Amino acid sequence: MSEYYRDADHLYEIYGRFLSNVLQDDKIGPKMAKSNIIIKFIYTDPDSEVTIDFKNPPEKEGYYGNFYLGPTALKEDVWSKQSADHSHRFWHGFENPIAAVTRGKVRQGGKITAMLKLLPVVKPTFIRFPEILKEMGYDNLIVEKK
Repeated sequence: MSEYYRDADHLYEIYGRFLSNVLQDDKIGPKMAKSNIIIKFIYTDPDSEVTIDFKNPPEKEGYYGNFYLGPTALKEDVWSKQSADHSHRFWHGFENPIAAVTRGKVRQGGKITAMLKLLPVVKPTFIRFPEILKEMGYDNLIVEKK
């Protein structure tokens, strides 16, 4: 049972709003787009998938990339599998992705170095994720540092 998400639809509601915000950001979006990769996040508990595409031209005006909530036929360059709760804490800045891989909390494959280059770029989103949760009325899902 997930600590933060009722089901996949709940996760998609939150990540959809978050990714829409990030991929339209004029400071973060262009830097992420330079990666020129497709990343698939495979989540457990609840089982769900989120794919972010920086390889193909954005489908929506004002966006620097595309994202897909749920399975897609798009072939990823890199994938990451983890619990949805781990991802939730990561977007608060509380999970070290390299340590998580070495401890077996996260499995990855493909062009991992390309994804690792995005880590410094996504750091500003660690502030944005809890702000979006608050905007959505999900204050109860904001993780506080212990």
